[in-house]
Amino acid sequence: MKHAATALAIGLSCYSALATAGDSYSYTCLHGRDTRIIDVIYLQRESPVPCEVHYTKKGSIDSEELLWNASYTIGFCEEKAENFMKQQEEWGWACQKNEPAKPVQLPEDSEIPEPVQLPVL
Repeated sequence: MKHAATALAIGLSCYSALATAGDSYSYTCLHGRDTRIIDVIYLQRESPVPCEVHYTKKGSIDSEELLWNASYTIGFCEEKAENFMKQQEEWGWACQKNEPAKPVQLPEDSEIPEPVQLPVL
């Protein structure tokens, strides 16, 4: 049992180390006419941290909240999101994993300065 837990932790770390902002994903959970979305969002290119887990409720009243974030702990967001998705399923929701439908816009994308044109002498 101890070896299985170690293998799982190593596997999660290896997967997480390969995660990039383009790899952000979500779980969509359905129950009747209501939808719940659990988003795992990577905030920097080529890095699994920092990351955030957002939870969106769509139904009679829509709402979104930040559930967890991590600045240094690789695998934290992925583990929290997966455990929360499993909890949703225990409550009767039908969940599936989705890839992002739109390109990821990162804060660092807006920080890139415009190139400076030097005068030709």
